[in-house]
Amino acid sequence: MRPRVYVFFIIIIIILSIYGARGWIFSSEQGDWVGAWSTSMIAPYTEGISQEGFENQTIRTIIQPHIDGKKMRIRLSNEFGSSSITIEEVRVAASKNEAETIPGTDRKVTFGGEKKISIPPGEKMVSDPVPLKVNHMEELAVSIYIREPTGPATWHPLSIQETYISESGNHVSDSSAAALERNEEAWFWLDGVDVIAEPPVKGSIVVMGSSIANGNYSTVNADHRWPDYLAHRMNRETSGSRMSVLNAGVSGNHLINSGVERGENALARLERDVFNETAVKSIIFHQGLNDIRHHPEYDAEEIIQRIKEIIQASHDEGLKIYGGTLTPFKGSSMYTKEGEETRQAVNEWIRTSGAFDGMIDFDKAMRDPDHPKRYLPKYDSGDHLHPNDLGYKKMAESIDLSMFK
Repeated sequence: MRPRVYVFFIIIIIILSIYGARGWIFSSEQGDWVGAWSTSMIAPYTEGISQEGFENQTIRTIIQPHIDGKKMRIRLSNEFGSSSITIEEVRVAASKNEAETIPGTDRKVTFGGEKKISIPPGEKMVSDPVPLKVNHMEELAVSIYIREPTGPATWHPLSIQETYISESGNHVSDSSAAALERNEEAWFWLDGVDVIAEPPVKGSIVVMGSSIANGNYSTVNADHRWPDYLAHRMNRETSGSRMSVLNAGVSGNHLINSGVERGENALARLERDVFNETAVKSIIFHQGLNDIRHHPEYDAEEIIQRIKEIIQASHDEGLKIYGGTLTPFKGSSMYTKEGEETRQAVNEWIRTSGAFDGMIDFDKAMRDPDHPKRYLPKYDSGDHLHPNDLGYKKMAESIDLSMFK
């Protein structure tokens, strides 16, 4: 009996070894999902296209992935919808020029094996894997066909990227742009793209911010936001920090009180826009200037207290969080002496408190040495609040990538 028992256990060990090795190989071949692109959705406005919604129309969204991948999947959000939306068909293709796509790259997108899906209000849906290789140097076009009226749409306004909309009909498979006649600078429902990344990729960094993270005043359709420039740096093999960069910037967003058209305040949206992203490892936080501008009654301690809450919440999730100093704004609308004093006090705390896991001195990188309350003119978009393309590039270059190793 004893020899038989030994033989039995040996067979079991061999079987487990084979299947264990096979599982390890399959896992290695498949890789891990990493967020390649994201945006933060907000509630529809009280009027305009987001309030009107869509009916019998195709919406083609153009996005720039921030990391390469062997396969991809998309995420659709009805987070702020008042009723369920039914999406008849979704397809993805490599983008060619504006609304055109490259013939032969078109792929269908399914959800649980089905091409038609309904998304209840307050919910998101993640697609099945799509066999389309993703290149961070090439844009993707995600086309959505809506037949029934959607009602008010969950969206990201001021996308600094045009979305193309048909007058009527299903054109998701069209490589031509002929039927996609309307342009809107906004993204609808699409809030994330994940890829199966190569092993050197360590995960994703989420940039939490407002209009400066969003890239306001950068060139439309050029992907010249500072998180885009940072992603380019991350993708250089010599950087030693292969990570994706996800943009959670919302134009006009506040730390404390944030109106409907500015998205929920930073703390309220932290879990949805940051913690729930795919393979997130760390956060770059750059917010507070809107609170200072719009609420001169706030003192530095109120701003700092809210930032401390965000830092604590991030650490509770096991994430590192890096703080960026607030950039100059003298000469812009709503500039006040009191606001400048508050900005300086907040920046001093960011630089010296040690509350963040690391510090990025955006203020120092962007200010005019001779007039430190102002932007260096070559980095100023003209409104004295937002950088231009060169300024956004400088912001990305000012980040020490060794922090993320």
